[in-house]
Amino acid sequence: MAASTIKAEILAALSHPEAEDGLYFNNLIVVHEEEERPIVHGEESQVQVALDELAREGKIVVLGEGEQRIFRLA
Repeated sequence: MAASTIKAEILAALSHPEAEDGLYFNNLIVVHEEEERPIVHGEESQVQVALDELAREGKIVVLGEGEQRIFRLA
């Protein structure tokens, strides 16, 4: 999957009302049946690279560290 597509999917997921307080990494790549937000496709490493790029570009904010990081729109 292209990096630009993954970045667009991340921004769409973080723009969803269910993500107003942010999402953990796992919430970006796994969407449960009762949830309505879009899923982010791609390998975990690809998604992580896209998140890093979005953070450097100032489009998202990363709160916390390690497994407990939360990603939000800037």
